Amino acid sequence: MRMVFTDRNVRRIFVLALFLGLLFMFRHLAVLLVFFVLFERALGVGAKWLNARFQVPIAAAVIGQIALTLAVVALLGFLGYTRVVPAVPQLRGELEGQFHHLRGWLQARGWEHTVSEHATQGLERAQHYAGNVVGFLGSVGKSAVYVVIGLILSVVFLIENEELERWRASLGEDSPARILMRYFSYLCDAIAITAKLQVIVALVNTLLTLPVLVLMRFPSIPALMVFLFVMGLIPVVGGVVSGVVMAILAYTHKGMVGVGVFFASTFVLHKIESYYLSPRLTAQHVKLPGFVIITSLILFEHLFGLVGLFLSFPSLYVAAKIRESWRDAEREREDETRLTGMMRLSREPPPPRKA
Repeated sequence: MRMVFTDRNVRRIFVLALFLGLLFMFRHLAVLLVFFVLFERALGVGAKWLNARFQVPIAAAVIGQIALTLAVVALLGFLGYTRVVPAVPQLRGELEGQFHHLRGWLQARGWEHTVSEHATQGLERAQHYAGNVVGFLGSVGKSAVYVVIGLILSVVFLIENEELERWRASLGEDSPARILMRYFSYLCDAIAITAKLQVIVALVNTLLTLPVLVLMRFPSIPALMVFLFVMGLIPVVGGVVSGVVMAILAYTHKGMVGVGVFFASTFVLHKIESYYLSPRLTAQHVKLPGFVIITSLILFEHLFGLVGLFLSFPSLYVAAKIRESWRDAEREREDETRLTGMMRLSREPPPPRKA
């Protein structure tokens, strides 16, 4: 697409700069946006299904789901403050104990200044990632205000969705407000896709690895399951890193048999994620080469640390959708210009015949 500085393109660049500026200014509300998107998508699917299947009004369907959700949230809140939150320090302690055991095992064999130096760095990074995610999960209760506000916003959005759609339709197609809303809708789609993909991948990895942990009689199985789940939440690299760490831990406890079992399970899980789960969940939304995804992960992780791994795919998705919308708009304008020219030619009188 050739960029020409027409009024339309200047307006697009201005709105894009405004979009990026708003994201930077309100970056501390990113957690609130994530909760809003998750609640809105989950409640929206249920409300639309109830409306289509049983003709339940959208408002009644949303309120009914909210009543059920509040009961579940109350139960989870009770369990969280009485069971989960107090258990977080214990789980982190058990994870750190496993990593300390592994580092001591490497040092006892005199590998601390050769291969183990790189292995230790990888283990420390894996421990850092897992500790950060576990710490975030344990601190969700402290940020309950974002959960409540996100839930309220999602309910209001779904109940007033028709009015919001009419208001959006009243705006000009190329108006800055309409374009800005379109960009934020791309961002919400990216958040929903990323959350759905990573939760499914993490659950599959954890559930498929649990029987192996039980059969091999590993110590601290709950802590290791938490480690596997939170590492599965890290896009692309989480499953590979957790598989390598688990293989090394298996060697310290079970010898080469454990290494073989976990390398085999890591290979299978990686193939399931790479060739089944990820393509099926992302192909319907955006198609990106693997090289672009991996390069983006490296760059974003270098710039933003652990958070960068979660920002990589949404950033690529939003950029691809914005570029696609620009190209579609240019095609529509070219088609309109071509159609206008054809209509003008059809209205012109034929040239006079020569005598």
